[in-house]
Amino acid sequence: MKHLGIDYGTKRIGLAVSNNEGTLAFPKQTLDNSPYVFIQIIDIVKTDDIKHIVIGKSLDSFGNENIVEKKIQNFIIKIKNELDDIDVVQQDERGSSIAAASHLYGKGNIANQRWTGKQNTKKREHNDAHAAAIILQRYLDKQ
Repeated sequence: MKHLGIDYGTKRIGLAVSNNEGTLAFPKQTLDNSPYVFIQIIDIVKTDDIKHIVIGKSLDSFGNENIVEKKIQNFIIKIKNELDDIDVVQQDERGSSIAAASHLYGKGNIANQRWTGKQNTKKREHNDAHAAAIILQRYLDKQ
C-alpha cells in the first residue's frame, strides 16, 4: 500500500511518498501553503495511487498540542472531505525538521543561513519534504 506523508507548515507543506510496499519513505516535493494546495494534494493522491495519508502531529516538547496543531486539524478535516475513501492518521513530528536539516551539515555548512547568507536558500528549501519523509518513515516503522 502506498502512503503520502505530510509535514504541514503555515507557509510550506512538505510531501513524501512511500514505496509500493509501504516500507520506505522518500521526499517528494514542497508546496506553498496556498488555497490551491488541496487541488495539488488531491492530484498527487490520484496520480501516485495513494491509499493512506500520514500527517505530522504538532506537539510541544512536553507532548501538548500547540497552535499549529489546531490548523492541522482543520487541514485534516478538509482532506477527509475531499478524499473520503483515504485513511488519514497522525504521527508525532517532534524533531523531524531538525533531523531533516541535519543532513545539510555535510554539504558545505549550508544548513544555517547565518553562515552562508541567502546564497544557499535553494538548497535549504527542500527540508520540508525531508521532514515529511521522516514523519512517514516513523509511521511505517511502527507498522
